[in-house]
Amino acid sequence: MKNKQQFIASLLAFGLSMSAHASTVVTFEDISPNDLADGYGGISGWSALGGTGIGDKAFGGNGHYTFWGNEGMLSFDHAPVVFQGTYYKAFPLQQDYQSPLTAIELWYQGNRVSSFQYSGAPLQSMVWLGSGYAGLVDHVYFRGGLTGFSIDDLTYDTVSSVPLPASWALFAGGAALLGFARRRIVSPFQDRENENYR
Repeated sequence: MKNKQQFIASLLAFGLSMSAHASTVVTFEDISPNDLADGYGGISGWSALGGTGIGDKAFGGNGHYTFWGNEGMLSFDHAPVVFQGTYYKAFPLQQDYQSPLTAIELWYQGNRVSSFQYSGAPLQSMVWLGSGYAGLVDHVYFRGGLTGFSIDDLTYDTVSSVPLPASWALFAGGAALLGFARRRIVSPFQDRENENYR
């Protein structure tokens, strides 16, 4: 019976940890090129950085719209988050091209916590740049070449310090099962003890 309780407790802990993250994928597909505003996708700083444009599926991403911008920083409205990655392409001029390029920097509370490189050729299609960093982030800084960069399918996980509603239901169910199991174990023991006093 003790193994069952440990198993149930492990399931409960695993379920709570899984529900603490909710993924967001910013695709730029649900807005027209002129409607991109701060707050879109839970991120601010879009208007200062660039705008959306027509993409080409042959060059990566999901194909229809991508974000085109110059060097700058975006902030997450529901920070902190865990940044997963994005499809990315730098557009440097041939004489400007340096490989590898520090394409993306991740920041948290005013400190750079991670950065990753883009080493694609100038005419290469968009590539997925996964961050490989599982820590917290509140800003992301993008760089491109002289003519900018393009991103698509920017993916991040929001981190909740309070369990989501599904977590509460899972927690309550697990607690009820543990209570029921404990009651079944204790009751026969107490009955035997009461018989000894008769």
